[in-house]
Amino acid sequence: DGIGRTLRTVDVRVPLNDPRSPQGTWGRPCARAAGVPSDAKAFCFNTADSLTTEWFPQGVTTVSEARADKRWAKERPLLVSWYDEDNREPDRSARVTFINTRTGAYQHVLLVWPYRDAQGSPTYEPIGQASDTGVHAGGLAWYGNRLYVADTGSGIRVFDLRRIFDLRRSENGSTKRRDLVGLHGSTYHAYGYRYVMPQVLSYVPSKQSGEACTSVGTPTHSWLSIDNGGRDALVTGEWCKNDRGRVAQFPLTSPATGDLQTDTKGQAIPSSVARLPESHIQGGATANGTWWFTRNESAGKRPGELLEAEWSNGFKRVQRRSISYGPEDLSCWRSQRRMWTVAEQPGRRAVYGLPTPSC
Repeated sequence: DGIGRTLRTVDVRVPLNDPRSPQGTWGRPCARAAGVPSDAKAFCFNTADSLTTEWFPQGVTTVSEARADKRWAKERPLLVSWYDEDNREPDRSARVTFINTRTGAYQHVLLVWPYRDAQGSPTYEPIGQASDTGVHAGGLAWYGNRLYVADTGSGIRVFDLRRIFDLRRSENGSTKRRDLVGLHGSTYHAYGYRYVMPQVLSYVPSKQSGEACTSVGTPTHSWLSIDNGGRDALVTGEWCKNDRGRVAQFPLTSPATGDLQTDTKGQAIPSSVARLPESHIQGGATANGTWWFTRNESAGKRPGELLEAEWSNGFKRVQRRSISYGPEDLSCWRSQRRMWTVAEQPGRRAVYGLPTPSC
């Protein structure tokens, strides 16, 4: 709130319609390089974002998960999360890209952690800056006004899409310094980014026990999606190298609040937990009783797989389809009947939606 009193606050519509945005394209050039199946609808970032080895895209979500009318105002946005890979500034950062699917323009928004500095002034830092490993942002889920971001072993971070700070339109904001972030003097910076979105809350494990990927270990949160079938739920799952991880569903309150349902102790309890059908699961989603998972066990050296399965006291009748190199998170765009994911590798990078009639 302190930062919001001095910086201009906007919602999703402003970055979606920023006239200075990078321009992406719908088509096949990046799709062919990434090995995207020919029946998919593919979006290509510009050359710089397609080839960068600093940032790697991970999570995917769409307005279809967020709202019953599948729109935000007049737009149908598609969102992608990225993590910072190299050791240069902005090291250990994460960002979300807002894609305007109508125009092909897109805008990056830096994710930040707000706090008060030693002088009591409200400021912020990149959400992964305090961590040695940063935030992988491997999963993304949009529900109501809330944006959920997976933070692997630390839990799930939550952002409010009505609270984005616009540094270019703020008198005490600047986009000129790519080496500064937060409040310096009387001016706010964000490594040159125009937009920053502050974390508003988080869900963290109530206890730490055992090893991840085991039945007694504290779960990790590698990927996310929204189940809109029946009672809405946040779906979260584990990536496990040598074992099958777990997938859980956490009931959501309503799109009006966008939060997880909690008990009197403030704890969110999953309504279901199950073992995944395979190891190396990068993303998962469910609709109308069917489940889909992306799998990639070769670190992008070979094409990944899309698994389709039914649940009946375990995942049954698993079908496999070869898809792109390096497939990541999944999101079902219900009005399109397409399952969306992102291929992460530089030079083989594309956001694409596969025809999925059951979605």
